[in-house]
Amino acid sequence: MALPRLFISTDMQMITGINNIDGDKDDVQSMVHALMYQDKFDIVGITSTVSRWQPGKNDASFIHRVIDKYGANQDELARHGSGFKTAAELHGITYQGTKTVAGSSGIVAQTEGSRAIVREAREAAAAGTDLYVATWGGVGDVARALYDAPDIADNIRLLSVAGELQEPNAYKYIKANFAGKGDLWWVDEATTHFGVYALPDNRYPTGNSWAVNNAKGHGALGDLFYQNTIDIRGTSGDLNLTKMGDSATILYLIDTASNNGDPTAESWGGEYRKAGDQYWVDRTDQGFNWQGSGGARTVYEDRAAWQGDFAKRFDWLTSSSPPPAPTPGPTPGGGVVKTVGSGSDALVLKISQDAWNGSAQYNVKVDGKQIGGTLTASASHASGQDDVITVKGDWSAGNHKVTVTFLNDAYGGSAGADRNLHVDGISYNGKALAQGTAFLNKNGAADFAFSEAGGAASGAPTSGGVAKTIGSGSDALVLKVSQDAWNGSAQYTVKVDGKQVGTTLTASASHASGQDDVITVKGDWGVGNHKVTVTFLNDAYGGSAGADRNLHVDSITYNGADLARDTALLNRNGAVDFAFTDTGSAAAADQLFA
Repeated sequence: MALPRLFISTDMQMITGINNIDGDKDDVQSMVHALMYQDKFDIVGITSTVSRWQPGKNDASFIHRVIDKYGANQDELARHGSGFKTAAELHGITYQGTKTVAGSSGIVAQTEGSRAIVREAREAAAAGTDLYVATWGGVGDVARALYDAPDIADNIRLLSVAGELQEPNAYKYIKANFAGKGDLWWVDEATTHFGVYALPDNRYPTGNSWAVNNAKGHGALGDLFYQNTIDIRGTSGDLNLTKMGDSATILYLIDTASNNGDPTAESWGGEYRKAGDQYWVDRTDQGFNWQGSGGARTVYEDRAAWQGDFAKRFDWLTSSSPPPAPTPGPTPGGGVVKTVGSGSDALVLKISQDAWNGSAQYNVKVDGKQIGGTLTASASHASGQDDVITVKGDWSAGNHKVTVTFLNDAYGGSAGADRNLHVDGISYNGKALAQGTAFLNKNGAADFAFSEAGGAASGAPTSGGVAKTIGSGSDALVLKVSQDAWNGSAQYTVKVDGKQVGTTLTASASHASGQDDVITVKGDWGVGNHKVTVTFLNDAYGGSAGADRNLHVDSITYNGADLARDTALLNRNGAVDFAFTDTGSAAAADQLFA
């Protein structure tokens, strides 16, 4: 039987020894917990998201640091069960979500994290299963995903911890549009998680003796867990605590009772009260001896069992050999000058590194084809040096993509023991690309768009795209459309009130470069409400973020007036509808059809 698919959204913003702010380290503890139970569920994505308590402090780099520690113990864990991903695999499915709290609309800007949630929900649907989404901070990225792709609600099982407290406006959007309506499956928790760490007579207990006795000295993950029970609130107070409150979501999935389909049933992660169709909230009973703790005893009653099980897993790690002593990285010279490939066109890349235990290695591809072999960085980023790599070729007129892939990331536990790769600038035929820099602090790829104009080159032009008019009449819908191209361009159709206007269209503009095709759809539409439908026809996915063909609707106007909701990400074949109103003299923006 396939494992449940799990997507984790965390507001992790502080790690002992890395930074010290007014925050909370409990997400570090819960992330260690989740990584050590991958034989019970399949982690398909992790995103960094915001909480209103530390706006802008969350960052995916914290998640990557926890994964680096996991990499030191992955072999020990894998000896006890299947399903434990490699650190490289986990790095590859870690995303940056919103760093901004939603305004009154409840909708944040689209992010890597929100797009990944849509993609994974649709992958789950295609496989005939659901996607559990556990939110340990705000729910902004989940709200954005549901806004962009309301069809995924049927395949989302949302386990939120204190969602209203963490991100009120995004929470209100989800509750108003999806809670209890029968499509979104949602355990909307607010107080049950206190049963993970609080006591019947003490809401704020102190002490980390459990971590001292069971995690400290138990491999890299055990030490990381223990270290992040010390001074857990950072600058806001002196408190040592084994907290891991967000682990209520993990306990729900690993519970040996296997009652994941019925949140009212007995579970290590708590028992909940049904409040609507596919919607559950905290119980009003089973609280502690203080207000605001409804349902907490339903987790607390099993604490000895799940803590004992977790302790056994830390024992698995005691066979870990100590990490080798760091050796200084090489002292690089002033950078190298190198040419790869041949042809009349030239991409010039400026590359540097943070060297540790060896130099950074990478390769360069253009339009998916590698040019030259594996390259080794020499220049020191800290010293302001650059390797100058000239990539030669003959590229035809149109849009192209150069990809730099970092191959051998390494991290020794501190900022000075961290191998990274920097792309400091790119030019094409003498003209700088508008977006030509990247910091790669994990194995993976960075893509950069450039255009060949047939004799004159441009780096990621802001206009780009094509302008095209279809149909005829006195009214005009103007659609701005872009794409993520891979193995060909995105194709789509446009219909108004169910009737196709024009033929199949092919996107040209690069979304990553801020370009847009401008498609004017002409017609004579009578007074009243209407619907324009954009249908994506030829989705393609090659297994990574850089190999994913998508279509973006970036804006729509009708007779010069913006539609209130006029954007969408289509990352699978299918249609999205937008409403507009003809008043006889002026357009009125309406809302996106669900």
